[in-house]
Formats: sequence, structure tokens, C-alpha cells
Amino acid sequence: MFQSFVVPSSQVPGYSPIYRHPDYKDGTHKDRYSNITTLYELFKAQVKNHPKENFLGRRTYYPETNAFGDYEWLTTTEVDEMVDDYGSGLDQLFAKHAPDMNEETGQQPLGLFSFNRPEWLLSELTAFRSSRYSVGISDVAGVETAEFYIRCSEVKILVCSLDKIPRILERIEHTPDLKVIVSMDNLDCSKPTLASQAFNAETAEKLRSKAASLGIVLTDVAQVIEMGRAKPTEPTLPTPSTYCTLSFSSGSTGLQKGILINHGAFTVASRAAHLGLQQRNTSHLSFMPIAHIYDRYVIYTFMHDIIRIGFASGIDTLLLSDMQALRPTVIMTTPRLLKSVYDKVALATVENKGVAGILSRFAYKSKLKRINSGRGFKHALWDRLVFRKIAQLFGGKTNLVVSGAMTLDSEIQNFFRAALSCNVIQGYGQTESIASGVIQKIDDVSTGIIGIPSPGVDIRLRSIPEMGYNATNRKCPRGEMMIRSEGIFSGYFKAPEKTAETMDGEWLATGDITQVNPDGSLTTIDRMKNVIRNSSSINVETEPLEIIYGAHRLVDSVIIHGSLRAYDLIAIVVPKQETFVPWAQKIVGNTNAGLVELCKDERVADVMASELRAHGSKAKTSTPVVIGAVHLEPRDFAQIDREFLTLSRKLRRFKIIQYYDSVIDGLFQKLEKAIDLQIETPGSSQ
Repeated sequence: MFQSFVVPSSQVPGYSPIYRHPDYKDGTHKDRYSNITTLYELFKAQVKNHPKENFLGRRTYYPETNAFGDYEWLTTTEVDEMVDDYGSGLDQLFAKHAPDMNEETGQQPLGLFSFNRPEWLLSELTAFRSSRYSVGISDVAGVETAEFYIRCSEVKILVCSLDKIPRILERIEHTPDLKVIVSMDNLDCSKPTLASQAFNAETAEKLRSKAASLGIVLTDVAQVIEMGRAKPTEPTLPTPSTYCTLSFSSGSTGLQKGILINHGAFTVASRAAHLGLQQRNTSHLSFMPIAHIYDRYVIYTFMHDIIRIGFASGIDTLLLSDMQALRPTVIMTTPRLLKSVYDKVALATVENKGVAGILSRFAYKSKLKRINSGRGFKHALWDRLVFRKIAQLFGGKTNLVVSGAMTLDSEIQNFFRAALSCNVIQGYGQTESIASGVIQKIDDVSTGIIGIPSPGVDIRLRSIPEMGYNATNRKCPRGEMMIRSEGIFSGYFKAPEKTAETMDGEWLATGDITQVNPDGSLTTIDRMKNVIRNSSSINVETEPLEIIYGAHRLVDSVIIHGSLRAYDLIAIVVPKQETFVPWAQKIVGNTNAGLVELCKDERVADVMASELRAHGSKAKTSTPVVIGAVHLEPRDFAQIDREFLTLSRKLRRFKIIQYYDSVIDGLFQKLEKAIDLQIETPGSSQ
């Protein structure tokens, strides 16, 4: 059965036919929510339809032990009342300190800078109440990036967590438009949070004095709410064409760009996902950076029905603890997180050498066979004996896992289908497409695909002849994915030329090379900007290789690079410490050697290169080029520089390659010397 609907007579020279979701052949997706045209209307519908339901939650924080307890909740009704009071207070601050509209947008931006927490979403909803738009600044952004966002977007009022305020004030000359800072944490420190643990009332008051001396008004959310309660204002409601957010691109392939999105587009994109995922009464753990589109796309998608949004504690190592406390029904995540958990769980189960390993492998194969034959995801015996503990790591209530951002390794996808007794599907989207575009059907158990067009989304491929991709090939169309929908961005902020480069008429050019599979599903196979050429002029697609080599049990992260100087590739590898250290100690014959020492040892690097070559051969990589040399990096890329990761936790290849310039040069010199030795060796085939 062909999964996608092919629009008749839609093929034109240089392009594939147009593909649509088979249940929405006319390209629209009308339902009972079609009358909702803004995110603020969506929120108000949540309040009206589900009054007094638990809505926004956070874990109780105990500063004396730096520990977290159960979730505390604000109901929909309580949040609605807070939005009105908070909005009235912000109206007064804007009127007094930042009355002007932004020249580019005709609206006022509200900056939001913190890790995921109720005040973030509350502030965004408050901005919507007065037709303002949010400018999200991720907690993982470095200080210079944060300042760039504030300066570029001309933010005058910033809402942020208390821990961010000292460094903003210390470098206030880098954000000259800033007039008001609103702390998400109480400045009297009466309600301790993770972000305020290093402060007390006295140090917070010193911050207020310093701010005043710099001409900055410093207040907090609680005080703004009190201002609004004392002097209410009337809402200025948005329309579909009103901007709701300015979101910065991940920057994985170049400079970050501000992406303007309006209410109408965001509402359409979220409704499409709601129809595709078909989830009701959802508990969602918000841990992906909320400043990025992905997490908010999820939130507004599930807001079409009952949704409980539990915010993560803000400590990465406690993420599974957060899941166990919340017990989410749907997990929206990335391959990076799933691989991290898989590497730990697999060691104790399917990769275990003992009896437990034999039992786990048998259970896994048995369950996978059951799933692939269409007999369901649950198994009374194996779930109880083997997989129940793994499911409990994620809270034990998971109905669906959706992975985005990059391609998920097939073995990991299948493992979690068996372990969590639910489907694990993949999807594809960009910030420009509001995270929407392509997603697997919730009953599709295939791997290696990103799915079919979402409801109301048109997909077609554009031929890229210089890379050898032909979108008009009948058997296997390949080309750059193009997206057309009412749910795409309005344009780049102050960069019309970039907008023009990205749009082909009505179509968004994604830059991702995709193929239409024989069954009508889609698979991303390449990235236009992630292609390198070796000395034999072979085009090498780096991303598929990084997925394959990144799945190796010794590898945590990997960057593959090539050059016209050599035939083989080189790899910058961050090892998976738990598996790498004992493996490498055997190579050097020293059980006391630590991670840093082992990474410096040339013998270990050479054997790692051999391991990766064997792994690539086993995985049947699509390129004949192999890993010739490896540099082992003992630190996680994000520990070296937080700018090495995008907001969606993808690696910024261009920044990493720049950083390792001298290391990469040394690796290619090593490959060149090896070639010279082969040429000079008597009797060689050269």
C-alpha cells in the first residue's frame, strides 16, 4: 500500500509530484478546532473546556538538600487569572518604559530567558494577551549568544530567572535597548527555586540597586502581577496575522537567523500534529529547550485536548527522575537522549554477557517479532520479566514516543518499542515549518523513515543535479524536500534576502535531501550543506555516517570530516566513558589509566579507527570511504563550548570543525604520511 497520496498532474520539470496525507487529499484539515485561529484562543479554549484541571506543574524544591519532590500544580483557571493580572502589570511597564513598537514588526517583543519552567509559558501567554510576541533565549545559550538575541531583536523588557541577572548587568553595554528586567524568582527570595538558591534577600537587593544605577528597572513576576491586580487593563487580542514569536534558528549549518512566526501559522501547524498524533488527555514533560520551537509546538499541539505540562527540574542528570515523578503519557525527544539511555540500559540487558543477557536478547527478539507482525506492543511474560523496569525509568505510563531533530538509529528505535511497550516514531520539521512537516503514522512500525506528510502539508522534491539527485525518477525520487503549508514562518527578521533564498514561490526549501520510498514513505538521506568531497572527488554525506558511527557502543558523539587532501575520512570522537575506559585499558595494559590519559594514547586512537571501520562495514554504509584516523576527545562537546550545541541539541558542525582546525590538519597529515609510506614500500601495489 502506497502510504502518501500523490496529487494528480502535479509534477513539473525538475520537481517530483506533490505528496499529501492520504486522509487529507484536498490539502486541508478541518475539525472542531478549525474556528481557533490564534494560540491565545487555543489557551482560552483550554480554560473553558477543562476548567480547574491541573495545567502547569513544577517539582517542589528543597534548598536545604538541593532535592526535588512531587509536582505542584496550577489549574487552568488559576493560570487564566494570573495571565490577566500579569498582563495588566506588563501593560503598565511597557507603557511607562518601552512604549514604542518595533519598526520591523509593528509589535512589542518580550524577551524570555531561563530553563523550562511555568513562568516561561505563563509569560508567553501573557504576551499574547496584549498582541506582543515572545523572543525565546535558551538557558543553554552562552552569554554572547544571549546578548546577540536581545540586541538583534531589540528587546526592551526581559523576563528571566534570577541567576541570569548578574551577568546581564555586568555586560549591560552589550544590550543597549534593555530597559526593564523582570525576575521569574521572587526578589525577596521567599520562595526558593533552583535558580535562586545562590541568593538571599540582601544580595537580591544589591542587584536591584546596581540595576538602578545602570538605569535598569528590576522587578519580579510577583510584583508585576500585584501591579496588574491593582490596576487591570483590557486585553489587546491578537489576530491570525499577529506575530506570536521570534525564534532563532538552531545554527547547525551557519549563522543563526531570527524566524518570525504568526499566530495563524502556529495554530495550523499544531492542529496538524494534533490530528496526526491522535493523543488525548496528555501528560507532557517539558525538558527540550522551550525557547526552541519544538517544545512549544508539542505544548500547543496537545493543548487541543486536556494537557498537563510538567516542567523538568532543570538538572540534566535528574531527567529520568522527573519522568518518574510526572509519568508522562507521551515523550517528545531526540535521538541523542534515547541513545544516552539505551547505552546504559543495553549494557544490563541485551548486551549483557550473563544469563540476564541471554534472556533479554531472547525476549527482545520475541517481542520485536510480535510487534512487526502486527500483534501489538505488549507481552504478558516478557514485559513482566524483562522490560517493566525499563518502562518504569520513563514513568511507566508512556503511550507514544516521538523522536525528532535528526534520524534515529533503527536498533534503538526497535529496542524502545519493545522496552516501553508502545510505538516509537520519527518526525521531521524545521523552525521555519514550525516543527511540522512529516511524521510517521502512530501505527507504523517500520524504521529508517521519517513518515508521510502531516495533515494539511504538501511535500515535493526538487532535483539537485549537481549532487546527482533526481526528483523525477519514477522508482526512487530523490531531491531537496520542499514544504508548502499555511503553517510555515512569515520570514526572517530584518533579512528579506535570506527569506527570498529560502522560499521557492510558496514552497519552503528545507536544504534536506529526501527520497520517496517504494511504499510512499519518506527518508532523509543527506543535507545539502553537510556534503564533503575527498581526494577522489567522491561526495560524502556526513550526517548518515555520523548516525551510523554514533550508534557504536564506544561512542557518545562523533563528527566526521573529509578533505581533498585524502581519500579516507577522519573522526572527532567523544567516547562513551562507561564502555570506553575498560575497553581502552585492555589495549594499553593498564587498569588504572583514566579517560584523559587513554584519549591521548595513539594506540587507543588507532584501534578505535579500526573499530569504526569494522562497524561501518557491518552497517553497510552507503559510501566506500572509511575512517582513516581518529582524535579522541575526553570532554563532551558542550563542556568545551556550549555554543557547540544548537538549542535542539544538534551538533554545530561548522563551529566544531573550526575549533579542531589544527587537530584535523594533524590527522590529515597522518593520512598523507601513511599514503607516502605505502608508495615508498618496495613491492607495494602502487
